[in-house]
Amino acid sequence: MYRILIEQYEIEKLVESYFYIIDLPRALKYFGDSERHGYGSGPLEVQFSTYHEPNEEYYIGDRKVCFLGELPAYDEDVLVVMEYDQFYNYLVIYSGKHLDEHPEDINKINNLLEIIKSRLDI
Repeated sequence: MYRILIEQYEIEKLVESYFYIIDLPRALKYFGDSERHGYGSGPLEVQFSTYHEPNEEYYIGDRKVCFLGELPAYDEDVLVVMEYDQFYNYLVIYSGKHLDEHPEDINKINNLLEIIKSRLDI
């Protein structure tokens, strides 16, 4: 059973942990691919609402994204569910951090963000 995070500092910690370990350009490519339902690396994962069917136990609702944290990254299984626009805002923030270290990726990152924006219809 997952504990749902509601405190902002806990949400920020999970999101930051996720973006710290993933390959951001690869994740953005997956997020823009409508055939994919998320992207993860070991105990930290993002799932789109399309990952589960509405009649399944872990369905999170329409047009939502779920960040999951599991052992050993966390002492317990945790999750946070957010709307597409909030998720996209995190993508912009962490893309900016990526570009601080890899300015040569600017065209690739901006193109991927536009594809994601279109996919999420925001």
